[in-house]
Amino acid sequence: MVKIKEGYVMTAREKEDFDRDNARPRKPSGRVDYYFKPQTKYPPRIYVFMHAEMWCDRNRRPMGLFHAFAFLSRAMNSEEIEYHHFDNRLCYHQYEDWDKLLYAEQQECELLDEENEGAGTAFLAKLKSLREKYPLAGKPLPEQEVRDKTPAMPEITTIILQSDQQKVLADLIAYGNSFKAGMLSTAMEIEGNGYQRKAVLVALTGLYRNIVLEEPEKKELTLEGINRKVMASKLRTRKNFVRRVYRQNKLFAMSEICQHYLGYTEEMLLKDLAVKSKKVKRKKHKPSTDLRSCQLEKLAAKLRYHDLDESQYHRVCNTMVMLQNAHNHRLPIPLTVKLGGEALVYEFYWKTREQVVKSFVELANSKGMTHELLKQKHQEITSSGYSF
Repeated sequence: MVKIKEGYVMTAREKEDFDRDNARPRKPSGRVDYYFKPQTKYPPRIYVFMHAEMWCDRNRRPMGLFHAFAFLSRAMNSEEIEYHHFDNRLCYHQYEDWDKLLYAEQQECELLDEENEGAGTAFLAKLKSLREKYPLAGKPLPEQEVRDKTPAMPEITTIILQSDQQKVLADLIAYGNSFKAGMLSTAMEIEGNGYQRKAVLVALTGLYRNIVLEEPEKKELTLEGINRKVMASKLRTRKNFVRRVYRQNKLFAMSEICQHYLGYTEEMLLKDLAVKSKKVKRKKHKPSTDLRSCQLEKLAAKLRYHDLDESQYHRVCNTMVMLQNAHNHRLPIPLTVKLGGEALVYEFYWKTREQVVKSFVELANSKGMTHELLKQKHQEITSSGYSF
């Protein structure tokens, strides 16, 4: 149960809300995701999202994490699930100090070990191993104190400030995997405010994405891959520009486009304006559950997939015609039941579900059944809207 301060007296509205939430069933499980936000005008921090399976990308937009990836995840323990059961909005925590984060996670991992032996200890060890990879502005580790006295990120800034693009790309491919997230973020900011080279920005983005991905999902940075993405980006920019200009002024669009793209031809114009045909969406059909529709589908499958002789073929076709006519005219479904030498016909609504009729047949075939009991069951089925 969620902890309530001793002596606190809830108002009638609070008591009503508490009782309503307390009556709801608890979630069987939950997930906690960890995101790293590099330094911008605010210090670097780590966000911890509770019940991360409920968060959408757009919910992380205010934190600047719309396109971010979680660098670590774990299961929630039962006390966390109980505590956050009473949340009326999405919940997250943020830390700017590793010591505070590790202290909080140690408490939760101890409870996690009690529920799943070794799970909490393994997670805490993995979290501690990422301390150097995702540095925060809190108190540094003892082995980092000497290292932090040196100028911050001299290597990557030296690489980025080179004017030769090919040399920059070669250095990023060779040494990029050794850079930390904060260093790559600073490099992207320098490049965005400086040369603004598309190929360099693509390479830095790929390296930054590899940091948060697991080892099997990481993509190797190659010069061919970078050039392919740059060409795709330029082509996309040109298409957007051409379509925008053509939409605004079709008559003089060609002359205006040629001013921006020398050597632009009419063939290129037609290709840029061409829109891929949209895939036709299949119409959604509600499944047919009434008895006659189900019987018609089974008979159609029998015609399609079975090798029938002439007499069997005509028999199936005649049955399908009879069923379709009865369905079109909305005739009731007759069911003849013979018990104790007496045969009675029980009629059902024309759209009664197949499962309802089958359950009635099973009941009629059970031992000791009489027409009196069947009439009661039939009355119960026909008077209920749930049966169809």
